[in-house]
Amino acid sequence: MILPQLETLSLTRAGGCLEVLLNRPEKRNAMNQQMSAELHQLLDWLVPQSELRVVVFRGAGGHFCAGGDIKERHAQAEQTAESSADDALLQRNIRAGQMLAKIQNLPQTTVALVEGSAFGGGLGILCVTDIAIVAASARLGMPETTLGIAPAQIAPYVVKRVGLTRARQLALTAERFDGARAYQYGFAQYLCEVDDLQTTLDKVVGQILQCGPQANATTKRILLGVGNHSEADSIRYSAEEFATLNRNDEGREGQSAFVEKRAPAWQVEADE
Repeated sequence: MILPQLETLSLTRAGGCLEVLLNRPEKRNAMNQQMSAELHQLLDWLVPQSELRVVVFRGAGGHFCAGGDIKERHAQAEQTAESSADDALLQRNIRAGQMLAKIQNLPQTTVALVEGSAFGGGLGILCVTDIAIVAASARLGMPETTLGIAPAQIAPYVVKRVGLTRARQLALTAERFDGARAYQYGFAQYLCEVDDLQTTLDKVVGQILQCGPQANATTKRILLGVGNHSEADSIRYSAEEFATLNRNDEGREGQSAFVEKRAPAWQVEADE
């Protein structure tokens, strides 16, 4: 497998796991247009890569992501546009929302490994991953309103992650909080010290790789679809997916392995 060659993202593959390193350490990995474009390119490339089962997002230089590049965004705000298509600031924000949606809907299981700063869009990336591991010393928040703007694209995902009541409090006070509070609020499922981040990540990735890749992708679709369909449609869709998984190669292999008291093929591959 040939990985995409990117400038603001560093990619490392280890078996079925791909690590995506946000790599602008001099800016605390703040998201500029180049990083956004490269993330879109990477996310589109990832969708059909069935050999990759886990995607880990982390940041270089001891920080996750400080949000958007404010200087670049401010320069765009000074520009005038004759139409929405020509409005660089509007298009930038649309692309940010599309990027978050793409991360959320990846078929792979996604993990955010958070240390240092995770503000604005960085918090948004955390919110659209399936699993978040946060260092107790990390600093997180939505500071947008202190800049006179709104956390427009990340707001829906913050609500999904921690609920409307908590999201209103955090967005309307711009409260900054540490990793322990992020865990308490429900942003992260794992809390540890910085020195234990890698050990915790390795454990979580190992657990994910024990699961059937198609089963995980289907389960993720079902979970993300909760509340978007009628009860009858949800029952029908879930039953169809369940039947398909039972009859495909992965489902037959997994259940045969259970009966025969052996590890299924995907676990053997992950352990090699």
